[in-house]
Amino acid sequence: MNNWTVSNKQLFLFLFIIQTGTIFITLQTRVIKAAEQNAWIVFTIVSFLHFVLLIIFNKYYKYFQLNKFEKWLFQIYWYVVVIIFLATIDFLLIVWVFPLTPHFIVIGLIVFISFYVNISKSAVPLNISVILIPFIILFLGALFLAVPDLIWTNLFPIGHMQKDQWIGGGKESLNAFIGLEAFLILRPFARDKREIKTKQILSYQLALTLFFLITIMFTILFFPLEELKLIPVAITFIFKSQDVTFVERLDLFFTYIWMMWSIITAALFIFLGIHLYKTMHKRHFKFTVIIHLVIFICPLFLLSREILKTANDLLAYGHLFFGILLPLFILFKGWRKSLRE
Repeated sequence: MNNWTVSNKQLFLFLFIIQTGTIFITLQTRVIKAAEQNAWIVFTIVSFLHFVLLIIFNKYYKYFQLNKFEKWLFQIYWYVVVIIFLATIDFLLIVWVFPLTPHFIVIGLIVFISFYVNISKSAVPLNISVILIPFIILFLGALFLAVPDLIWTNLFPIGHMQKDQWIGGGKESLNAFIGLEAFLILRPFARDKREIKTKQILSYQLALTLFFLITIMFTILFFPLEELKLIPVAITFIFKSQDVTFVERLDLFFTYIWMMWSIITAALFIFLGIHLYKTMHKRHFKFTVIIHLVIFICPLFLLSREILKTANDLLAYGHLFFGILLPLFILFKGWRKSLRE
């Protein structure tokens, strides 16, 4: 039985963390490689579509009634997302921070923390995102240290895009909004039963858009396009180039922040899955143990550059189906059912 509630602030913070998660240091390179200087334009358009979807979800969330099959579909999707995220996290950490650490130790530590979070009271996963607020501010503040190194002419020319750039840039931009369906899962538990106002959704959307847009713009302005094609994680290189007095290597400092951010994101995705499982079965501890074992083992088979690239490319299509098309279908189905009744 689920007797927890969330405030509007908790809901949007939960959504912000789950939608940024591990993608916030890799998204920039992928979008820019696809849409070049116009990446920020494509991303802004996709972001507006995300805003429209949030308004629709908020207005019709009462019709989001899942049957058992649909609940299992969403659970499997979230667990697959976590498995791909964990493999990506481990791959990047081995390259940047822990080159001699066995893979199972890094993944095991992340899974253990997630397990602890998900066997605790519901207040723990719902509030754990709060600890990241100062790090978000610190991350953006440190990024602005690179302003003197920005090359403003890198932004031009803009406005001339081919069809494949629109499609590629749009697909890559979708990765910034993975986890959108979490809004529909959490909305019925909002403490204030009044409708969330459009201006609240707009405030959230502006915060999310600006967060990603700033990082995309800084990446465009910092690196020539030809050089960017050779750099897998551009944001980390921007930090690495900055000399500060309070830490020897700024890139490593923010790699640890990213790791913490990613661990919490994985725990929140698993929390959503376990929540749906609880709506079907009263006993859930054994399932929680089993699913964490599965999530611990599966990433170990994805630890190659080619497999990870393919898996991450497929995430955008997964989000298109599970974050947009399937929720809209379920809402439409519930709305039609209410009319018949």
